[in-house]
Amino acid sequence: MDWDTYSIDDWTGDSDEGWCYTCQDWVTTKEDDKECCSTCGNHLDGVVGDEFAHPTTAKTAISPAPTVYSTGDVWGRTGSGFTWGTGSSWWSGGSTSLSGMWGSSSYSHTDKAKRLAKHKSHLDSLCKVVDPTVPHKLSFADHSSGYSDIKRGRIVVDGKLIEDDDDKLDVVSGLAIHEKLHLIHTEPLLNWEKEYRLSNCKNGSEDWLLHTVCNIIEDEYIERQLSKTCGGFVQYIEKCKEHYFKDSDIDEEAKEPLADVINTLMMLVRFPTLIDDDRKKRHAPHIRFFARALATGIDNRDNTYTCIESIYNYLKSTAEKMAKKDEVDMDKVMEEVNEDYKDMKERFADSDIELSDEDMKKIFERMVKNTVDMKEKALRDKSPILEARREVQDMLRKLSEYDSDGLDSELIKEMEELIESDFEEIELDKSLTLRGQYKVNWQIGKDTSRTKETYKDAVSRMKPTIGQLKRKIQLYGNLNTYTVRNQKVGKLDKRMLHRIPQRRTDLFKFDITQQDKPLDVCLLVDESGSMGYHTMQQARDASIAVKEALKDNDQLNLWVFGHSADEAKNGETDMIEYHSPRITDRPTSMGGMRARYENRDGNAILTSADRVVAQTEQPQSHKLMIVFSDGQPSADNYRGASALEHTRKAVKHIEGKGWSVIQLGFSGATEWSMKKCFTNYKYINDSSKLPNELTKLIRKVLKI
Repeated sequence: MDWDTYSIDDWTGDSDEGWCYTCQDWVTTKEDDKECCSTCGNHLDGVVGDEFAHPTTAKTAISPAPTVYSTGDVWGRTGSGFTWGTGSSWWSGGSTSLSGMWGSSSYSHTDKAKRLAKHKSHLDSLCKVVDPTVPHKLSFADHSSGYSDIKRGRIVVDGKLIEDDDDKLDVVSGLAIHEKLHLIHTEPLLNWEKEYRLSNCKNGSEDWLLHTVCNIIEDEYIERQLSKTCGGFVQYIEKCKEHYFKDSDIDEEAKEPLADVINTLMMLVRFPTLIDDDRKKRHAPHIRFFARALATGIDNRDNTYTCIESIYNYLKSTAEKMAKKDEVDMDKVMEEVNEDYKDMKERFADSDIELSDEDMKKIFERMVKNTVDMKEKALRDKSPILEARREVQDMLRKLSEYDSDGLDSELIKEMEELIESDFEEIELDKSLTLRGQYKVNWQIGKDTSRTKETYKDAVSRMKPTIGQLKRKIQLYGNLNTYTVRNQKVGKLDKRMLHRIPQRRTDLFKFDITQQDKPLDVCLLVDESGSMGYHTMQQARDASIAVKEALKDNDQLNLWVFGHSADEAKNGETDMIEYHSPRITDRPTSMGGMRARYENRDGNAILTSADRVVAQTEQPQSHKLMIVFSDGQPSADNYRGASALEHTRKAVKHIEGKGWSVIQLGFSGATEWSMKKCFTNYKYINDSSKLPNELTKLIRKVLKI
């Protein structure tokens, strides 16, 4: 980039030609008045009289000419995207994508909703880093492009850009960060704009003009603040600006004169390399004024208000004076009137009405006067701001891809459901899994009116069993007292008094009080298709009964997981976290347990153990896993002897880490298949037997 500097007046240049909006062409100026067209005599740029009548514009006009780079940048911004701040970031080592470390190349799945859910999580994290003290809720647009809702703390970005691939992930990151910056910084400007509008804007057109100037200046102001707090993130803004401005058609000449001037302001503020020599010549006076207003216009908030006020009043004055050049075209008036007069005479001829020539003359004159009055009123009512508004808004829509329909609402719904379920992809240690079967998808169970009803019904059915379990489970976590007798010190044991004549001294006793170590219990429920309706109800009822029985024991922490496989993609294990110490807002989600797809038991056991260990606050506690299943493991490339062997190895692996594992078999489970995989197991064909059988197994494996 050429870093030569110029005065803004030198940069715009001095020319004998000027752009005449009346002639719509480059024209020479009058010898005695360089600001007027030599062809039509009208003032160039449509401006006549004193355009600096307002105090702020007058003050700006006499300000010294600021220095600009050869690009026309008045602020000395660096980089191809005209952003603030310098320096390198940890990712700038030749990578073409700043967000490549969390793009789809770092994980493999083809599900669009899952990919977008993952990206939404990343975008949300970026925005939190920008300012963790300002809350926000981020979503993808389903009907337009991005915006921020400051009152509600909402950030909406155009997810359409990354719907099919991650090529524009950096761009969307920049969009999200930009909107978060509005939440952080823009509220004071909105308050100022509201007060200023009430006192200084006469109509909706002027309201729009003020708001447009505010938006243009504010966008640059907030991005400047980013460089002060999160300098590395500026590079996302640069990618964003390059995407929207570099190849845009904003630099094309607008049809409406005022729209063209506003576009020049936009370019000067946001991407000045778009201002070519033709535009420089066409808008030299405007550029010189804008540059003077902008020079210190975003140094602080007060300067921003002054800058906006000055540019707004300048544009308003320019618009008013552009409107004065229009006059009624009498040739067109007469053409219209003659046509209407001819039609009227033909209608009179076909009727019985007879009018004198004098009457017809008066009618004709009245028609001319009415048409002229109508056209003059239209010219008076015609606002260059109103004319410019439509064109500028069209340009802004193109610039920010507002013509996008956004993401499909069904896709967004699916994605939001994944996010609500805390969807997470992990990878197991490949050395512990069968080839290519290390992917695990985790979600949190839903708590709905339907799950509430199912859960309530299960509690009602299992009430006797819950009571029995609760009483029997009290065996764990209580204080246990043991008496040690035949001691030479301690408390006198009356039972040993008969030893005194024998001169025995082991007449004493003392008590030892011992409390059980805390216990982490994990229920792992098979949700494969083979579980069917009845078997699934058995397993669900049993799980709910165990949860209800254990929930009031302070020494116990309970996790309840469901597992299936190959739901989204073959080779993957699908897990649902229904209950855990960290989940407090979904008490009845276990009512949603259902038969789903296949079952990769070994992987489910491994990932469940990992999850409990990662979440427990008691790392030294006993660990107990209870597996509810109806039979053998069965999934894609996971069947028969190899699947049974892998499940057995998974059990042995976590037992080697201190876990105790119990299988409770239902329905199609057989002793042969259970014995192949588990050391401790029991077939349950009657739920009423659950309390006794389960507590017996717990006593056995925990040695209590």
